Amino acid sequence: MFDRYVEGTKPSWKRRAVLTVSLALHAGAAVALVIYSFIHVEEITPPALSLTFFSAPPPPPPPPPPAKKHTEVKHIEKKIVTPTTVPQLVQPKQEEQKPDEDDGEEGGVEGGVAGGVKGGVVGGTVGGTLGGTGAAVKPKNVPAHVFDSEKLSGEMPHLPDIVKIQRKGTGEAIFLAKVCVDQSGHVNQVSIMQSIPGADNDIMATLRTWKFKTQPVPICSLFRIVFTIN
Repeated sequence: MFDRYVEGTKPSWKRRAVLTVSLALHAGAAVALVIYSFIHVEEITPPALSLTFFSAPPPPPPPPPPAKKHTEVKHIEKKIVTPTTVPQLVQPKQEEQKPDEDDGEEGGVEGGVAGGVKGGVVGGTVGGTLGGTGAAVKPKNVPAHVFDSEKLSGEMPHLPDIVKIQRKGTGEAIFLAKVCVDQSGHVNQVSIMQSIPGADNDIMATLRTWKFKTQPVPICSLFRIVFTIN
């Protein structure tokens, strides 16, 4: 019983041959497909749209330059005509200048100056001193104490309120000037040497009101005043 079963299960050589051939065919087909996939190239369908490039036409050439205008130069001949007769120049008659008739002042002399004084010198200065030489007298510089002793009247200058406000807290302000007095005793010149801005005009106006004794010659002196500012 078992012998039959064993005999029935033994493979046959025909089966083996068929299986081997089948495997060989399948393997060959697979190799062939692989090789075909490398060799075969699919064709690409050309696009339906075609592009055409056109180049722009060249620019037109520039217009030719305008023709030059020929300018005609006209030569004008000038004829010089020499006069045969010379006109005579008639000069106007000059009227004789008559000296100005001036009655002058009674007691005056010929050649005197209008506004002068009787008994004055011809060629003198109006307003000068009778009997003077006519030359300006040079002022004399005197010390401050002599200058003060010759003073008759006049108040001391004061600072304007606006200047005091502006200089508040500075302590003091100094004004220095050269003051000159004429022979009649009036202040005729104030030359500022150290200024106080904003107060100079008021100080000079006060100094010009001062009155001094009459002097044989004009005198000048330095005037210094110190203003205390709280």
